Amino acid sequence: MEEWGSPQFVAEQFQRWYAQNSHTIPAPVEIESREFGFLTFHGRNMYRHIKLPTQAELQRYLRQNAPAHSYYSSSYYEDPTAEMARKGWRGADLVFDLDADHFDLPCQREHDKWVCRNCGKQGTGHPPELCECGKAQFQTETWLCERCLQAAKHETQKLLDILIQDFGVHQEELTTNFSGNRGFHVHVHSDTVKTLDQHARREIVDYIMATGLEAEYQGFSQRNKGAKPALAEGGWRGRTTRALYDYLSVVTEERLKEIKVSPKAVQAIMGERPKILRLLMERHPSNVTPTIDPKSLQLIVDDAAKLQAAEIDTVVTTDIHRLIRLPNTLHGKTGWQVQTVPYGELPDYDPLSSAVTIRGPSVKVEFREAPRMRIGDVWFGPYSEENAELPLEAALFYLCKKGARLA
Repeated sequence: MEEWGSPQFVAEQFQRWYAQNSHTIPAPVEIESREFGFLTFHGRNMYRHIKLPTQAELQRYLRQNAPAHSYYSSSYYEDPTAEMARKGWRGADLVFDLDADHFDLPCQREHDKWVCRNCGKQGTGHPPELCECGKAQFQTETWLCERCLQAAKHETQKLLDILIQDFGVHQEELTTNFSGNRGFHVHVHSDTVKTLDQHARREIVDYIMATGLEAEYQGFSQRNKGAKPALAEGGWRGRTTRALYDYLSVVTEERLKEIKVSPKAVQAIMGERPKILRLLMERHPSNVTPTIDPKSLQLIVDDAAKLQAAEIDTVVTTDIHRLIRLPNTLHGKTGWQVQTVPYGELPDYDPLSSAVTIRGPSVKVEFREAPRMRIGDVWFGPYSEENAELPLEAALFYLCKKGARLA
């Protein structure tokens, strides 16, 4: 019986693609100082601590091995082949991972599933921290859809805005890559950030995610009254005011109660919403403090700040030895290409068309279960315990996700 995912067939498609396209894969900056790592379609061990000091050697390796996943270090080393403690760390790019897997999206309850390995309980969306049986041993099945990718694009754009507007990063120092699966990676290549340690990168993460943001220090304090509106200010003072304006424009009474805002503040916001919005637009933020008590205001600011903050993977950014996906290579869980998206083109970028680079004649596959999915301009599925004949680009996606196998 054919194995679910048909890895040998998928590996053959990757081999064919790399034979024809390895010459299009660029070398990272300072390639001679980078560590490379690869995963194959057979076995789970990563081959790493590999040095490929020239673009020609990198392309030859990819052509000869056609890996399922290809990575390179965000770090620069004296000796990339040595064990970690002896590599001789010289610095690292500042990298960010924005993956829909870390978001809480309604669509995930439609296409993602989990099963408790201990008691067999099943559910949809993200698994709980603990199952009812008291264990945290889950087997998950995650997919993706247009809504996932749109959410990831939105978070990525917010990150780019913060890096440029608040940190002064130049556009030419930024690289944005579609990960090939459920999100995007942003790289900052700059001598300014290269030697930052983990603690400094943690501070950047906290700023971007608005961690520990205190309302009174953003102008929402009766002790710090001002005359001018803050909507147009830079940094988090302006962002907080804009976020609060957008939030209060649409927030429901149910949501305010859900985040534990005081009944008096809920009544004031619902009853005086136009006045509060006008104050935020025309006056200093401190003018709303007589209407909303400090504790409730902090709860609201915490919730509203998410509209302006970017939801990044904190571990990736603070890890100064991180391996990250190599641009223009293929992603073994989708068959799609890791692609660089030029600055300014992200809003119109459609990975479901652009990143689908392996195409071909129809393939007969057997499904166990798979959700509906758009690939290119065509919709496929949903499928459940049935056979279907699909074009190679669609079949390859479902095979890589292990929702099907060759019939």
